[in-house]
Amino acid sequence: MNLDTQRIIEFEMVIPKCFQALSSVMPGVDITMRDDLVLICTKDYPSLDTNHAFLLRETPEKIDGLIDEVIAYFKAKDLPTMIMVSPACAPADLPQRLLQRGFVRQEPDECWLFLEHIQARKAPKTDPRIVVKQVEKEDARLFAETMVAAYEMPPEWVPILEKALEPSIGHPSIDHYLALIDQKPVATVTTMYHEEYVVVGSGGVLPEHRGSSLIFNLAVVALSRARDKGADTILGQTVLGPRFERFMRICGLKQAFKRQTYILE
Repeated sequence: MNLDTQRIIEFEMVIPKCFQALSSVMPGVDITMRDDLVLICTKDYPSLDTNHAFLLRETPEKIDGLIDEVIAYFKAKDLPTMIMVSPACAPADLPQRLLQRGFVRQEPDECWLFLEHIQARKAPKTDPRIVVKQVEKEDARLFAETMVAAYEMPPEWVPILEKALEPSIGHPSIDHYLALIDQKPVATVTTMYHEEYVVVGSGGVLPEHRGSSLIFNLAVVALSRARDKGADTILGQTVLGPRFERFMRICGLKQAFKRQTYILE
């Protein structure tokens, strides 16, 4: 689906606005939103997912100076420089300029999907064997452990994730959920809210349960609760490739656009 530039910008701005709403409980998050770029950075959670620049929009004459500014920003924070390029970026040759500056394009692309008018939709039936629990303060460690296992990350990420997660629990702009089978946690998902939007993230399933309907059941419950809070448009992102994108489309979401990731090496 081809969205106009303004709609893509609107979609991409939702996540930094969600983070901005969380800044009171996540003081380590630094967000810059300008007409010519957006920067998100947090040294407490040194993942590229939360440390990057996007929506670079400048004239051909000035874009190199803007790239220099982004490189200097992340260098000063001793973090890798990562720039996300969507169809809303300008100028059109930004990808070529990044490659000339020593950036390397990463694979796969990040696919953005959306589903509108969920207020008017009926929630699908879910499997009663899958219990969905909204995360409370005492569940922070368990959520972090489950997410680390689901993403097959090194165990030393558990305390980092727990530290990043714990202050946000109970904030009205974000919810975290665990799916359990036989009282054992098997999947995670997070929902963030801004105006009519709900953003789905941190969706992970333990390796031994992949290929099941777990994430679908978890998402249905989480998004039904988001709808009850007033959300009407779902936004999701994935780098899991065509098979998962196809699964998301089967669930009713439409492809909005794709972003490419460039990292300075």
